[in-house]
Amino acid sequence: MKSRYLPIIIFMVFTFWGCVSYDEHVRKVPDSLIPAKVEELKNQLIMNGVSGEWFDKQIQHDTFRLHSNIDQYFQKSAEKQTDHEKKHDITWYFARLGVNAKIEKGKTFIEDRIELFSRAEAKHGIHKELIAAIIGVETNFADRHQRGNFYAFNSLASQYIFTNRKNFAIREITALYKFSQKTGHSSQYFTSSYAGAIGWGQFIPSSLQSFFIDSNGADDDVDPFDIEDTIFSVENYLYKNKLSGENIGDYNSKYKAIFAYNRSDAYVKAVLYIYDHFRDYFRQNQTNGDMEQGKALNSLFNY
Repeated sequence: MKSRYLPIIIFMVFTFWGCVSYDEHVRKVPDSLIPAKVEELKNQLIMNGVSGEWFDKQIQHDTFRLHSNIDQYFQKSAEKQTDHEKKHDITWYFARLGVNAKIEKGKTFIEDRIELFSRAEAKHGIHKELIAAIIGVETNFADRHQRGNFYAFNSLASQYIFTNRKNFAIREITALYKFSQKTGHSSQYFTSSYAGAIGWGQFIPSSLQSFFIDSNGADDDVDPFDIEDTIFSVENYLYKNKLSGENIGDYNSKYKAIFAYNRSDAYVKAVLYIYDHFRDYFRQNQTNGDMEQGKALNSLFNY
């Protein structure tokens, strides 16, 4: 796409907005400057090794939108309201996430995949309950309604233009390009959160590049919307952030690894709350199972 066509495409983007509402208070970039900002982003990405042709295809695609109020989503996030602004306490945050409902749903989620979780846990000793708790907080255990209301490219391009997250956007679009090339999926496959987090584990593109793995070790067959790959990738993320069976019993080690996943104190506490309930549930099940087995053996020997 030649630069002279860019204003026409941007005009079409705004004409067919359709995704978010307009808000004068958060729109800081005049329409007239947006084509130049898009071209600026393209040049930055080319310097980062991204194909200019690939970038043009994203801009030309009929799913392309810019979200002028993207910053509102960051400002209204539950973590920001709890951790930074102190508008709400941890009780409000837990209610907002619905942690008790997640605990009940998560028990079945783990039980239905117990062999898979056990295999992931066996790698480095990271408890299945912790892996599941993170997936539960991130996407309510791979709920299809949590697949993402944005396209990652659109979210990240909007962050470059309408927020102060320019360096983040450049890094993440670069990673999105590379991950798309690696997997063979078009960038439109990667729906995301407003922040550009993708898949059932909500990995940003650079984390997909660094931590996302295939459950069977076939690294050319990774898919962030595959729950098996997600379970092993969450385990890999925690392990690469210095958590293992050697320190899984240490609160600070668990805290630091989860905090690396999402830098929010409220988030970490929610994950650990769910994790503790999962641990109690499965320990009790194990105890009950052992008791039943013991009774059966006693009956056999006393026969």
